[in-house]
Amino acid sequence: MKIKERIKSFLLAFLVFTTIYLVQQLWVEFPDELLSSLAFGQETDYVEESVISDFIQPEKYIIGFGGNNRGIMYYDEDHDLWNKGKEILKTVFQSKSLKIEEMTNEEIEESRKKRFIGYYFSNDIYTFVFSKIFDADASSPINESIKKVNSIYMYMDSLRDSFIVISDGNSFIKISGDKFRFEVIKSDIDIISKGVFTRAYTVTDLIDPDIKNDTYIPLEVKFNSPQIHVQEEIDVSNELVEKSIASLFFNRDLAYIRRIEESDGSIIYIDSQKTLKIHENGTLEFFKSVDANPEAGNLIMSLNNAIDFVDTHMGWPKDAYLYKVDEIEFENNKGFRFTFRYKLKGLPVISGEQAAKNSIELELVNNLVKSYRRHILEEFGSVTPKYKNMLSAYDVINENYGDLKAKYIKNNNINVDTILTEELDIQFKSVIENASLAIFDSSVEGSQYLKPVWIIDVAGYSYIFDAYDGYGENGGNPR
Repeated sequence: MKIKERIKSFLLAFLVFTTIYLVQQLWVEFPDELLSSLAFGQETDYVEESVISDFIQPEKYIIGFGGNNRGIMYYDEDHDLWNKGKEILKTVFQSKSLKIEEMTNEEIEESRKKRFIGYYFSNDIYTFVFSKIFDADASSPINESIKKVNSIYMYMDSLRDSFIVISDGNSFIKISGDKFRFEVIKSDIDIISKGVFTRAYTVTDLIDPDIKNDTYIPLEVKFNSPQIHVQEEIDVSNELVEKSIASLFFNRDLAYIRRIEESDGSIIYIDSQKTLKIHENGTLEFFKSVDANPEAGNLIMSLNNAIDFVDTHMGWPKDAYLYKVDEIEFENNKGFRFTFRYKLKGLPVISGEQAAKNSIELELVNNLVKSYRRHILEEFGSVTPKYKNMLSAYDVINENYGDLKAKYIKNNNINVDTILTEELDIQFKSVIENASLAIFDSSVEGSQYLKPVWIIDVAGYSYIFDAYDGYGENGGNPR
């Protein structure tokens, strides 16, 4: 009997330990997003605070290995290039012994042959924002030299020939006079150069040597981006979720807040000061009255307040970043509109005609939140095509050349009877401004997946093309 009891005890202990192990494995492999959605609406005193630097991210990287040998990266999973670059920029913005000068066209052209890394941002960012995130003095000479930034370059040919360039797309400001610590990034560049990477060429190199266009595009890509299966962040049909969201915006019992259910399934909560609308498609809109104060309105304070507001009102999706800052005016009070986007699989999520979709947008007046809109899709799986290679930006431009050129003619009211075909070709090729990779929400009813696309910017208009078949997804939106 004792032997039987020991066997039973051993089996019971084995089952207990096995159960604990399997539960731990299940818990570890749960996606963070799913855990957060399961816990949504549960009360907690802890809110992870975000800071401005969390939301400044490059759209892409250009890496110069020397000469005309360059690579392009649309996301960085292995080298942490931006965080390493930020450490260098912090010392630059805080330095008191800088030499700052504007580069000539000849110097810019010569620098392209050097060893460098370039960080490209999706839109202009106020230089003052960089000063703030790097704890620099507001009177930094860099702030006085250039007001906005859309790209930053670090040149590292040698210790004697190391410098940084900050550009708004028109002016290129060279910063030198200090010893920049590029060793760590140089090591990463060496590693990248010895691996498989996507090569970058200028439009001049690839399309027409007789024009001047230094926009970098890839001739071919060395990777395939996946289609991503998604679901709405907000399940409007879930009453518990709905009430949990409403509780975040109204600091009193919801029994005293008017609730309206519209015929299309949208839900509205409203009181004398605030309005919250949760649309059937998962879009959230919040409006709040703000007292007039013409003296108030500060960029950094408003940006900090916007970030804090989202922290405590549903939080941030993973890889959210500041996409755009617009100055606004409301009843003679100046303020700011902050648009944040987010990434899936390392690429920005974008929409077609509805720019407000797949973003978080806040308007602040007098440093206070006046409106808040958000529409977020959550990933729950992905599929990468195995038997079809992704097209490059060059492939897409080449396949759609005639259509892009026709739209350029239409958008700029060009009379083709008064201009030579060759001259028109040169004009068009000269205004190809950017090529970037993104994940696209086509907003097709019932569609539950996003697909990779190329965004080709031509003369102020953005055109979206399927990255696998080159099909045009939109007619061209003004940037």
